[in-house]
Amino acid sequence: MKRFIRTIWRWFVSWNVGLFSALISLLAFRLPFFISFLIGASIGVMYSLYMKKKEKKNLLYDFKDERLKDAKKKVRKIGKSLWRIRSVAMFSKLSRLYSICQKIIEIVEKQPDRLAVAQPFFNTTLDSIVTIIDKYIYLTKQPVKSEEIRQAIHEAEEALSLALTKAENELLDMLEEDLFDLKTEVKLVKHTIASEDPLSLPTKHTVTITEEKKHEQKR
Repeated sequence: MKRFIRTIWRWFVSWNVGLFSALISLLAFRLPFFISFLIGASIGVMYSLYMKKKEKKNLLYDFKDERLKDAKKKVRKIGKSLWRIRSVAMFSKLSRLYSICQKIIEIVEKQPDRLAVAQPFFNTTLDSIVTIIDKYIYLTKQPVKSEEIRQAIHEAEEALSLALTKAENELLDMLEEDLFDLKTEVKLVKHTIASEDPLSLPTKHTVTITEEKKHEQKR
């Protein structure tokens, strides 16, 4: 329904823009009716295409913003769950996982184009991490534990360890472009410095002495 309303609105605005342009061409510039009509129709169509392109861009921005908000919400859940972890080793792992997830979100916020790279991690891995942590905390707080529960807790700890490795690899993938840019800049600077042929120190010293002798002879 919203899409239909946006389409009607786009047609209405572009029609009026085209009509106004045709009237300006006809009355102000005294152009023939047919030419004025073509000008108005062309401007109306171009404005409609411009509005459609802008609309798609806004929808894409809203989509990215919504996905990022959802990811930040999940990461906040990980952060809040840290204080309910009883195991020191798991607290350390989840703290690192939380820090890495925050860094991934920080990169995406600064460079929204990288959301496409992080999207699979946000959609699947992050959901699984939050679910596993909730179940893990719930089971570890039970006063009585069967062998089956202990096995489930152990498997959850292994899964979270794998999730930490996955998050580390995800962050490395996102930093790969920055690493490539840095290496390129370093190579460029090295090449620029190596291609220069600055005057060596002994030569400079010789030139300075020669200039001083010439100055004394003039005196």
